Amino acid sequence: MKVRVDELPDTGRVIHFHKTDAWLASMTEDTREITLARPVEVDLELVPEADSIKLRGRLQGAVQIACSRCLQDFVLDLDETIDFTLLRPLSVDAPHEIDLRPEDLDTEFFDGVTIDVDFIVAEQIFLALPQKPLCQPNCVGLCSGCGAELKRESCRCEKIDKVSVFDALQFMKIDK
Repeated sequence: MKVRVDELPDTGRVIHFHKTDAWLASMTEDTREITLARPVEVDLELVPEADSIKLRGRLQGAVQIACSRCLQDFVLDLDETIDFTLLRPLSVDAPHEIDLRPEDLDTEFFDGVTIDVDFIVAEQIFLALPQKPLCQPNCVGLCSGCGAELKRESCRCEKIDKVSVFDALQFMKIDK
């Protein structure tokens, strides 16, 4: 969904929409990693300001994602607040390097004509995902030797006495 900036009323515009798994698949090339377990509901308010557009809203839904320890799929609920500013393109005479301030981290540039709401919502979903998703905080994962899923089965590895490389030194005689 694209919104033309010149069609936004001065008081702003509220958009409510619902996105499905097919939509998410169209927004990314690699859909094996993440799917929607429940459709995403988005309420978004777009308010034009002097040289920017303020976006505020909420995103709710659920994704199905693989645990990074046991590799089993699990459902992760999403309830994210959207609050950032879209800036029009910088003028040609603007400096090439600009120091960022903390409030600049919640800003993004757009072409000045249209706002791609689908892209913004997809970006917010991906930003909401944890770097290391875990099905449970205490997930024990897989055995590195036999690959057994340790929360469902016991390890099938043979217990091997650990031998130190320094054990050979015990037979060495030192003349004084």
